[in-house]
Amino acid sequence: MSRSLIALAIIMAAMPLAAAAQDANAKTKEITLHGCVMPGLDKGTYVMTQVMEMPGPGGAAMPAVAHGRRVLFWLHDDDDVKKNAGHMVMVRGELRDMDKSAIELKAGSQKQGGLVVEFEGPGKNVRAANDVVGSAVGTAGRVAPEQNDIPTYLAHIAVEEVKVMGACR
Repeated sequence: MSRSLIALAIIMAAMPLAAAAQDANAKTKEITLHGCVMPGLDKGTYVMTQVMEMPGPGGAAMPAVAHGRRVLFWLHDDDDVKKNAGHMVMVRGELRDMDKSAIELKAGSQKQGGLVVEFEGPGKNVRAANDVVGSAVGTAGRVAPEQNDIPTYLAHIAVEEVKVMGACR
């Protein structure tokens, strides 16, 4: 099972979430996400930006604990996602678990400098350039990046199907 990659979805209160969503300890629930696959800074990693949950027949899958909070989706069995950098994809799978996590901002090591955004995940962290995910993470006004971890929830998704929807916009 690949655990090297992450789908970034910053879900805020403005996103519609069904009232039928259950608590974090509920049994697995089917979830469908749409997002743009962008390469991470380290080989074999990626982030998904512009992520939206597409409610199914039973409503949204996100539990009540996630309402109005930042949520990162950690995709397991994600080889079909990984190979589609630069494309908008639809990912269908099972929401298995939710954990508390954090996003870290660090001084950039990429050629152009700037901040690096690091997502904490199980067994491996994923790093991306701030210009790829900065607007979703909200890094404005951060002068000492290492001291400003952003609390999040980490939703574990067992990927069952991936469809390419076209190029990222």
